[in-house]
Amino acid sequence: MSHKMNIHNYFIQNSAVEKRGWEKGEFICHEGHRMSKLFYLESGRLRVFRNLSSGQTILYRIYLPGSVIGDIEIFTGMAASCSVQCISPALTLSVPMDGLRNNIEEFSGMLFKLGSGIARKLHENSVNESINITYALEIRLAHYYLTFTDPELKADNLGQLSDWMGCSYRHLTRSQAHLLSLGAIIKTMAGYRAADMEALKSIASPLLDEEKARGLFERGD
Repeated sequence: MSHKMNIHNYFIQNSAVEKRGWEKGEFICHEGHRMSKLFYLESGRLRVFRNLSSGQTILYRIYLPGSVIGDIEIFTGMAASCSVQCISPALTLSVPMDGLRNNIEEFSGMLFKLGSGIARKLHENSVNESINITYALEIRLAHYYLTFTDPELKADNLGQLSDWMGCSYRHLTRSQAHLLSLGAIIKTMAGYRAADMEALKSIASPLLDEEKARGLFERGD
């Protein structure tokens, strides 16, 4: 295989490729379950998260078209480390993982590209963790309302949002109330949304400076 071949070409040229459509809410994989296929997201959006023993749910990524699911598992052979759920109707291509594992020399370029993607994700996860420790909740919350403008991408409720932010429900509602008092966000029948973009940008400015180093949205190749 050419080292210049991109990941999408690998899938569409593979004789064992399977195409499948998914409905909103369906799971492509569950945390703790073993995976036998490598997936490529052609269309739609996915939520990648992990459940903690405390009952909290930690959001890792929003996958956009071009993302690969199962890249870590193809190297480790371990069960899925996260759950991947469709947050909109999606279309995937999939191929058996063993096809890559059993033909390392032929697909060395493909495996190198998958490994490079994993290294990038690890770097971004490290940056994200540092941000969650360093920056106040109000700053991260303002950044959330700037970033998650699409209703499909938002947390389903404040309880889920507090999990994503890694804080208590009480702490979240206090910060939320302050943003409301500033007019930065408003409450509607559908929930909370951004109201004053400049105010939100001012509050979230430290995080906006970090944008090039952090990654929540996975766009693939």
